[in-house]
Amino acid sequence: MLVIFDLDGTLIDTREEIEYTFRKAFENLGLRLDEKRLVENIGLAIEELIESLLGHYDPKVHEEIRKVYLGLQKRRIRVFPGMDELVMNGGFKKAIYTSKKRWVALRDLQYLGILHLFPIVIGADDVSRKKPHGEGIEKAIQLAGENKEHTFVVGDTEMDILAAKHVGVKSIAVTWGFRDESFLIRFKPDYLARTPQDILKIIGRESYF
Repeated sequence: MLVIFDLDGTLIDTREEIEYTFRKAFENLGLRLDEKRLVENIGLAIEELIESLLGHYDPKVHEEIRKVYLGLQKRRIRVFPGMDELVMNGGFKKAIYTSKKRWVALRDLQYLGILHLFPIVIGADDVSRKKPHGEGIEKAIQLAGENKEHTFVVGDTEMDILAAKHVGVKSIAVTWGFRDESFLIRFKPDYLARTPQDILKIIGRESYF
């Protein structure tokens, strides 16, 4: 069995750091940041997120965000409570598929001390078609030597649900991330998880079939 986890808002809580990084970068450039729109669009790759905020992609803004992120003196991220115990479970294969660049995801996982738990990490720069396309899911399945019938995608946004649907694998939408439950159910995930323990129950129940 393979479980493919989204990163931000699913496995790790990065809301404070993302908001701070974008706020500081926009402030440095004299730009106004629509923080509500920022949160609503997290889940997109950074190029698309910048476009959603400005109406166009600006490489100068991208570079400033990168500079602020790399210059952080204090990290503002943590593993969501209960998710550390879940990913330390040895009963299934694990992968990460994130809209972040791969090096950023690796840096975050290394900082949190859980990189060794994920032999497969796929970022936005590892695929030609980003979420909500399912290319990254297909790549993870291939690398893990698993099949679609025994694969789950766990995520907190519509991007994860839609990507799972495009590939034909089961989706588990978590309610503690960047989208609330009422929003998520509109995209008809196969399962809803309100706690990390729910994920373990879902994949455990499915493993009997």
